[in-house]
Amino acid sequence: MTAYFRILADSPAEVVFSGANFDEMLTYPPFFEKYIMPYLQNLSSLLHEKGKLLLCHCDGENQGLLNLLAESGMDIAEAICPQPMTKCTIPEIKKAFKDKVTIFGGVPSVALEEESMTDEEFEIFMRRLFKEIAPGYRFILGVADTVPANAKFSRIKRIGEMVNEWGTLLGA
Repeated sequence: MTAYFRILADSPAEVVFSGANFDEMLTYPPFFEKYIMPYLQNLSSLLHEKGKLLLCHCDGENQGLLNLLAESGMDIAEAICPQPMTKCTIPEIKKAFKDKVTIFGGVPSVALEEESMTDEEFEIFMRRLFKEIAPGYRFILGVADTVPANAKFSRIKRIGEMVNEWGTLLGA
């Protein structure tokens, strides 16, 4: 590990962000397993020794990488983007991560665009998403990657309302 990572591990940060834009086409599984996974495992071990978490940006098409991501040592997979933008479903991701990795994301940015979904389709999508993420352990709801410039603001507000209405961690 470089001195830079030791400095991060000794810093007051609680979470360290390293590793980004994983995608099964660019960081294809054999490449990820040989070159990226050992790096993440070493970094996460160093961070875990200091009581810190590793967060990685995982917004790509990751269906072929899910099991490797789960074994990588990362604690949080940020910008997780499910169907319809990728092949992955939230239940598939949860199953692969086996409560080892926290999912951060879940709302594909296209869900916020009128051109991609009607209001009724958006409502159905979000209600299904809340059912899929229940009881809510190891899940941080967020828009996967970015809120598009043409997002329908009322949908962003609606997500806030849904969180207030259904966002309580079940069993807590």
